[in-house]
Amino acid sequence: MLKLIPTTVVAGSFLAVAGYAQAQDSGFYVGGHYGQHKVELESDIADTDLKFGVAGVNAGYQLTSFLALEARYAVGVKDEDIFDGDDSARFEIDRHMALVARGSIPLGERFSIFGIAGYGETRYAFAYDVLGVSGSEKSTEKGLVYGAGAAFNLTERLSLVAEYNVLPKLEDDDEGFYESDVSLMTVGLNYRF
Repeated sequence: MLKLIPTTVVAGSFLAVAGYAQAQDSGFYVGGHYGQHKVELESDIADTDLKFGVAGVNAGYQLTSFLALEARYAVGVKDEDIFDGDDSARFEIDRHMALVARGSIPLGERFSIFGIAGYGETRYAFAYDVLGVSGSEKSTEKGLVYGAGAAFNLTERLSLVAEYNVLPKLEDDDEGFYESDVSLMTVGLNYRF
């Protein structure tokens, strides 16, 4: 629950400027989304998929009818327990942030498809208690974020958005111990001022 406080503060900040932006009928928009952050790990020992729930907010500016710039922030709301019992290990998303360019192609008045590309970073946390040894680690993965999605305009200002993104891979400090693929699938609403 405490993880939602930063998201709520950011969302409140976006809404605080809503009156001014709405009066200007500017290209500004804000939104919220919920999704699944997936990490696929492959190694010689085992393969595993870790799935996390994330909730977030975004704010953007529509430069033209085809191009927008957007900032995103999300927090993990569902962690992944690797195993339970006397021994335990928990993997979680602390936060995910991105700054992206979004290119859209309208397909009529209500529907559009888009692609995104930009910079993103995700902070992961790992805590364990195995055979009496406990500890925790954090790592931040940074790099290129890209993806595609679709938007359906419910009203003149409100749109339903679905999106799939490829995120930076987990770095393998042991060089070759494992390979990873990281993705994020979200559904949300955007409100245009």
